[in-house]
Amino acid sequence: MEVYLNNAATSWPKPERVYVAVDKYLRHFGASQGRGSFRRSLEATGIIEECRAKLARLFNVDDPSRFVFTKNCSEALNLAIKGIVRRGDHVITSSMEHNSVWRPLKTLEQKGIISLTEVVCSQYGEISLDAVKKAFRPNTRLLVCTHASNVTGTLFPIAELSEIAHRHNAVILVDAAQTAGVYPIDIRSSNIDLLAFPGHKGLLGPQGTGALYISPGLTLEPLLEGGTGSSSLSPFQPEFLPGRFETGTLNGPGIAGLGAALEFILETGIEVIRQKEQMLTGMILEKLQQIAGIDLYGVLDPDRQVGVISFNVLDVNPEEVGTVLDEVFGIMVRTGLHCAPEAHKTIGTIDRGTVRVSPGFFNTPEEIDYFIEVIREIAGKAGHPASHAEEKAATGDFLTGYRIRQTSPCFSDAKKIRVVASLPRDIEELFPYLNAVLRGNYNQEEKSFTFSYEGRPVVLQPTQMTLGKTEDLTKAREVFDAVIKILNRVYAERNRIVPTTKAQVQLSPFSFYKHLPRTNCRKCGGLTCLAFASGVIQGTYKLENCPTLQEPSYARQKAAIEKQLAEYLEALLPRGEEFPL
Repeated sequence: MEVYLNNAATSWPKPERVYVAVDKYLRHFGASQGRGSFRRSLEATGIIEECRAKLARLFNVDDPSRFVFTKNCSEALNLAIKGIVRRGDHVITSSMEHNSVWRPLKTLEQKGIISLTEVVCSQYGEISLDAVKKAFRPNTRLLVCTHASNVTGTLFPIAELSEIAHRHNAVILVDAAQTAGVYPIDIRSSNIDLLAFPGHKGLLGPQGTGALYISPGLTLEPLLEGGTGSSSLSPFQPEFLPGRFETGTLNGPGIAGLGAALEFILETGIEVIRQKEQMLTGMILEKLQQIAGIDLYGVLDPDRQVGVISFNVLDVNPEEVGTVLDEVFGIMVRTGLHCAPEAHKTIGTIDRGTVRVSPGFFNTPEEIDYFIEVIREIAGKAGHPASHAEEKAATGDFLTGYRIRQTSPCFSDAKKIRVVASLPRDIEELFPYLNAVLRGNYNQEEKSFTFSYEGRPVVLQPTQMTLGKTEDLTKAREVFDAVIKILNRVYAERNRIVPTTKAQVQLSPFSFYKHLPRTNCRKCGGLTCLAFASGVIQGTYKLENCPTLQEPSYARQKAAIEKQLAEYLEALLPRGEEFPL
């Protein structure tokens, strides 16, 4: 089985119509656009202009001539950067940029043409709008940034960045290498001045294609001068678009293929493509997080990133992981620094790089499952945990500790963090014992035991534990230390515990919702009576918070609820923080 998961570099396979269009152009047209008045040349010109029109439709632009064809995104970025800045200008960029942005800017800075400010992003690859605002100077000419990182997939808020740039009378250039074709981009509503993108990635076209959008009113200097098929008497480049920037014979076969790919995207719908990518990305993120020894980078949220996921396996060299994936299992990914060293400095992987997996529209859930099982196997063989006998002899404890290997923003509360720690041995055997003595939820199918510690969710899996909604790493370590003590205590006492796989007794809010007034008056502080019932069970509300229940006419209903609660609470097992150590 072969699985291609390097779509962030070049998408593959292509829609069948792309292969047909390239072959047809080479076999039946084969003429240069704009270099003749004969039929084939005119037909070639028509194919190229049709592709330009499809770009305008995809990105919501009225005038297709604002799109200039290039051979890739790197050329488009160079044309934009070197065409817009002048000596003495100041440029702002981010620390998550590809070398196709970073190198042109650093070269211009080295030559003394521009001054440059790099806004350092968070360890998750997120850019701070406040930091961007503070970076502007009176001579700032250009803000250039990625739309989505090619290392972490983290999405940048382009509309907000555009507004900030324009407020400071600057131009914004967006590198859409990882978003064009897979994420909705509306140039008009986002007010984008310059948009650079390749044709061979998310747009599903052939290699050797790309384009730059130039908004009306912007004047750029050409990157090249020469034949354009127009204004041949003039010794200078034409002033009009796209001819001013399309020097030399265009890649007709490639653009024909790109036009066919755009047709496929427009017919399929960009939202459908985005949803498919989100689904595959979510699968990968969720399942990689369940494997001990995997370090993941970025926001780890398919809603806030594209299908680009970077990870490492314990201390194994990423290149070695990539080689094993390819040569042993037939899985193609990219490893290393991905032409983005500043991004790797930002996320802390500059010394080793990462393994990068990037699913595309034509990947399947079955391929993702295969990839996950292979990574699980590689991580398992790379771990080499100490044997049970060795650890017990050394410390007398079942578990000797843990290793924090990942932090990320909490899904439900961005002000809190989610922390994952790997364990030195498999603890799955303890789950039925924990289910017998600790309030929680044992899921046999998913091989997990979930409980609460001081209001924070703790998820135990065979070789890792995850803590959610916590303030910082100091608090996370405090909770993890307590969890290790609980696990060691349960292991030591297991001969006196009757293990069980049965679900613990749960009290449904509907069981006494029927006794409530059901007026949704909100006097208790809850939005509805059902929310109040849930809050009473969870301990966030008391029956006294409902004024109606205090009325004599509701005495019978209140007594029924109190009886149900008393029976439920009497049968409850201790919470994590209540467990006797």
